[in-house]
Formats: sequence, C-alpha cells, structure tokens
Amino acid sequence: MARFSSFSLFFLIAGSYMTPKCFNMEILGGQEVSPHSEPFMASIQSAGSHVCGGVLIHRLWVLTAAHCQLHFAKGQSPKVVLGAHSLSTKEASKQTFEIQKLIPFPRFRSDPTSNDLMLIKLHTAAKLNKNVQLLHLIFKHGIRAGTKCQVIGWGATDPDLLIPSDTLQKVTVTVISRKVCNSQSYYNHNPVITEDMVCAGDTKGQKDSCQGDSGGPLICKGAFRAIVSGGFKCGEAKKPGVYTLLTKKYEAWIKTNLAH
Repeated sequence: MARFSSFSLFFLIAGSYMTPKCFNMEILGGQEVSPHSEPFMASIQSAGSHVCGGVLIHRLWVLTAAHCQLHFAKGQSPKVVLGAHSLSTKEASKQTFEIQKLIPFPRFRSDPTSNDLMLIKLHTAAKLNKNVQLLHLIFKHGIRAGTKCQVIGWGATDPDLLIPSDTLQKVTVTVISRKVCNSQSYYNHNPVITEDMVCAGDTKGQKDSCQGDSGGPLICKGAFRAIVSGGFKCGEAKKPGVYTLLTKKYEAWIKTNLAH
C-alpha cells in the first residue's frame, strides 16, 4: 500500500488491515506475559472478536483510542472484557460488560491525527480483585528520547497472518525524539508528531505495536504514560508506533467525565 495521504485514512484502515502491513497495531517481537500479571488490561470486543485494547482506570471507566469505535460491527453492541489472559478460554477470572457510553475526546473528529483518546463507561462497575485492578494515570509532558517502555496487548504477533494473539503479550520499545520522528527519513510530518504524541519502536524494526493493540498502554519506568494510537506498516525501523501522550491537556477532560 502506498504511503497514507492523511491520518484519517490511516485510522480507517486500522481495524481491518486492508493490506498485510499497513497499520501499526500489533505486538511484534514481544513475549507472553504471566497470566493476570497485567490486571488493568481490557479487551474491547465487537461481534465476539477482539478489536482493541484498553485500560481500566476506574471501576466504571476504561480508557482507549478514539479510532477504535470506527471498527465496531454495525448493529452489534461492543463489549468490554476484564480479567482475561486467553481470549478463547473460559476463564473464571473474566468479567464481561455492556457499554453504557462512548466518549471520544471532543476534537478527535475534526483532527484525527491527534486527540486519539476515548473513554468507555461500563454499564456496571467492575469487581476489583487480584485479576482485575485499576491502572493509575500519570499526566506529564514528553518522554525523554531513549527511554525504554513496555507495550501490552493482544495484537497479532505475525505481520503476515494478522490474527490477534490469543494470550496477552508485552514488548519493550524505545522512545524516539519528536524531531527525529518528524524528519524526512521517518514520517516527514505526515502525520505531524505533535507535543501530544510520541513515537516508540526499535532501531531494527523488530519490536513494535500493531493491529489489535490500539488503546493499550505504553508504560515507561512503571508509569502509564500513553495510549497506542497508530503508525504505518508493522515493524519498520523508520515507521515506529505512534502513541497519544497522557499530557495535562487531557487531564481535566478525563477527570470531569469520571466525576459524572
């Protein structure tokens, strides 16, 4: 597929993978985590299939990527599954929820290259236990280039098969400076990597996030710092994953909605 002409197209193809390597949403080069070692992880499912990850930040609220809503099956109500490790196994730890409300960040529709955040309100509150826990938000500005961070999700592990992983995976990626990511040899300002975004990947292109990992967390030095948003192709050294930073810009919006 040719280079995307806009981030709008870039998001629209995210869930369906129109060609084998076109949207940065799967975990490549990672490994399976210990079962239930990441109890804040949510699987957002449509028509019985995993489409995006998410993070439980309140007993009633999951934070994910706004573009995930573009891939919900028509006529089908999406659901949120907590406490999962294997997507296919009937685990006693799983809690499944209807969705009461979807709240994308207000400016997402007019500016889909950024503001790729969405809050999901569960129909009933999650029951917190050893397998279902909250992940607390850290609102700061940029992450220093060279910082090692972890991405967690059920995204595909093979860029040719593009099938979501049955079990939860984790990979370590390295933050790339905004200047480098916007440079001609990287994204060349298409899209523009803003102060509310961060790039992270691997110099060899072997470790990355991709299809199925959208909405999942980027955790740096133990802190939840960003949400998996997008990218172009999987596992390419100079087309790293793009993440929405949890900056102060989003703090008031999240806290205001959680208060209702």
